[in-house]
Amino acid sequence: MKRVTILIIPDGASTARQFHLPGFVVKFASLAGMIALSISGFFVIDYMELVKLRHNVRTISAENEGLKGEARILENNLEDVKRSLRRVNDYAAKLSDLTQLRVRSVSKKTGIGPLSMEEYQRSTAQDLRQKASGTYLPVGLNLDKLAFRTAFDRLGSLGSDAEKSAIELQQLLSNMSQHQNMLSSIPAVNPVNGWITSGFGRRISPFTGDQAQHKGLDIASPIGTPIFAPADGVVVFTGAKEGFGNFIMIAHGYGIVSAYGHNSQNLVQPGQAVSRGDQIGTVGMTGRTTGPHLHYEVWVNGRTVDPKRFILDMEDNSSI
Repeated sequence: MKRVTILIIPDGASTARQFHLPGFVVKFASLAGMIALSISGFFVIDYMELVKLRHNVRTISAENEGLKGEARILENNLEDVKRSLRRVNDYAAKLSDLTQLRVRSVSKKTGIGPLSMEEYQRSTAQDLRQKASGTYLPVGLNLDKLAFRTAFDRLGSLGSDAEKSAIELQQLLSNMSQHQNMLSSIPAVNPVNGWITSGFGRRISPFTGDQAQHKGLDIASPIGTPIFAPADGVVVFTGAKEGFGNFIMIAHGYGIVSAYGHNSQNLVQPGQAVSRGDQIGTVGMTGRTTGPHLHYEVWVNGRTVDPKRFILDMEDNSSI
C-alpha cells in the first residue's frame, strides 16, 4: 500500500477536499492505535484488580479486627480461669491445712499418726514435671510466628497450673481419705452409757487390797446395757477369758486394739467387721467382778494406754 486518500465533503458544498496519506503513516497510526488500546485495556484490568484487592484488604482488615477482639475475649477468659484456679488452690491449701491441723491434734493426743505420704509425693512431683515439660501447641507450629502468641503463652501457663492443681487436689483427696480412715479407726466414743468407777493406772485392788496396775476403765452400768464399738474395726477374739468372763477384742488398724470384759453376752464373731456405733455385746458380771460393769481397755502397738485419751466426750479431750 503506497498511500491512502481521504475525501471530506462538507454539507451543501459542491466540491470535496482530498487528503493523501502515505501508506507508512496509516500503518504507524494503526499500530499506535492498537498499542494505545492494549495499554488502555491493561490499565482497565489493573484498575479492576486494584478495586478487587482493595475490597479484599478491607475484608481482611475487618476480619483481623474481629480476630483481635476474639483474642482479647480469649485472654480475658483465660484470666478468669486463672483466677478461678487460684481460688481452687487457695481453698485446697486451706482445706489441707485444716485437715493436717485436725490430724496433728489427734496424733498429738493419741500418739497415732497417718500413713506416710513420702512415696506418693515423690511420684506426683515427678508426674507434674513430666506433664509440665509438654507443649500445648499442635505439632509443626512455630510459636514465634503465631499472631496470638500471648494467648498461647498464657494457655501454656494455664495448662501447667491446671495440671499442678489437679495433682495437688488428687494428693489432698488421698491424704483426706487416709486421714478419714485413721480417724474412723480411733476409739473416740464411749462404748457404754454409765459412770467410771475405776480409772486407768495404779489403784488398790478390790480383791487383794494391794497396789496394782489397772489396765483399763471400769464403767458401771446395769446388766444388759448395750456395748457399742467405739471405732471401725474387725473382731479378733470373742469368748471366755480368765478373770474377765465373756471377752471381746477388736482390731482397728494403726496398731489399735480395744477389749471389753465381764460381758453378759457377746453379740459378734471373730472375723466380723464392725463400724463405730454397732452393738457388740451387753454389760454383765461374768468373770471376777464385784458388780455389773464393763472393763474397757485400749492397746496401741502392744501397750495398754488410758482409753480416756481417745474418748471425745471426756472432759480432758477438749483439745481434739
